[in-house]
Amino acid sequence: MNISDGNLKKIGLYLLIILSVARFAVVPAWTAVEKRKAIAEDYLNTYASKKDLLQRYLAVDMKDDPAINNELATLLYPKGSNRTAIQTEMVNFMTKAAEGNSLSVQNFQLLEGMEDPVLIEASVLVRIQGQLRPAYRFLKAIQDARPALRIKSIEINSQDKGYVAKIVVTGYIRKI
Repeated sequence: MNISDGNLKKIGLYLLIILSVARFAVVPAWTAVEKRKAIAEDYLNTYASKKDLLQRYLAVDMKDDPAINNELATLLYPKGSNRTAIQTEMVNFMTKAAEGNSLSVQNFQLLEGMEDPVLIEASVLVRIQGQLRPAYRFLKAIQDARPALRIKSIEINSQDKGYVAKIVVTGYIRKI
């Protein structure tokens, strides 16, 4: 079988076209799959947290022990609380904590949280800018807050004069 120069160039061109199409079709699909995996992992983490809280909640009979009821009241927002009001309270708390740690709040966003038979999520996305050590103190303040707040996700990127962090914080409202 003898391949001439013209046929070899055509074969090379077709092979180049096929590889280009494969690259532009496969890479975006792979990226989409990776994003969906990350979202699924986030849902699994949220589910695990809620499941843990639910198991603790169901293991306790609040009517028999007022001390446990008081402890739950310090960890969760009260039944019937307004989600938007709690999100606003969270934004105010995080803004004060950021300013107290020499960080600047670039913006925030109130997120729709999940709702199940026992708990309601109140989530806020906040973007802060500053140095890492003050950001660590800021995260510690969120961790120590009462009612308890959970840092659902954090993304830190470096910029010219410091770092920008995108943080999703969630508080939980009792439904029962």
